[in-house]
Amino acid sequence: MESKSKSKKTIGSVKKAFDIINYIADQKQEQGATEISEGLGYGVSATYHILNTLKESNIITQNEKTKKYKLSLKLWQLGMTAYNQNNISLELKPYLAKLRDYTGETANLTILEGEEIVYVAQEESDKLIKMFTKTGATAPLHCTASGKIFLAYKDQEERDNIIGGLKLERFTDNTITDIKSLKKELLSIKEHGYGFDVEERDEDVSCIAAPVFGPNEDVMACLSISGPNNRFSPDNKEKWIRIIVDIAKEASEHLKTFK
Repeated sequence: MESKSKSKKTIGSVKKAFDIINYIADQKQEQGATEISEGLGYGVSATYHILNTLKESNIITQNEKTKKYKLSLKLWQLGMTAYNQNNISLELKPYLAKLRDYTGETANLTILEGEEIVYVAQEESDKLIKMFTKTGATAPLHCTASGKIFLAYKDQEERDNIIGGLKLERFTDNTITDIKSLKKELLSIKEHGYGFDVEERDEDVSCIAAPVFGPNEDVMACLSISGPNNRFSPDNKEKWIRIIVDIAKEASEHLKTFK
């Protein structure tokens, strides 16, 4: 029988290549080999060889004058292909639009990937002041409404294992940074069927999320709304909770047709 350690064997250079891609993606300007190596703490020589490989594979391009790097259009093409293959974002897009129209706030669709949530689709609010998160962006579990939903609906053993490995980083004064308080909130979320993030990830930003269940009754995704905290008044929150829970139930019923 293959050991557990062997089944999880990884290739370090491949991981570094993806770290470099993500690093370049997060920067506003082109980056040189030295800047990238210093930013990631990798050796300049190894970074340079990986950059050359990525360049030859058309994943990044190099400015001939500055010798600095940026992402290529090839990655955009791959991203569009991934989006088109991501059935859940296409299937739930109508419910996302409905949520945005009914609440007036930006509606998000997230999935769980490892110990983070990933934003796979979004319908932006039409309001002048609104929240926006790039598709493909990730966020921690402990300080996001959707992240806490995913945790709340795990069985106790798996939930405890995930929480035990989390770094409960503080982002604002409202961020939950102790396990006891987090577990208490997760029990409340499971009981009520929705979750909040009140300025826990970003100042002046609130979110409400509800789970979308798949054919096997597992939480496949989360629908959420996010916006400026001053618009999340008690009356609005009460109204929006009903809306998001109802739309999430509709989305869950839709996904059950794919048994």
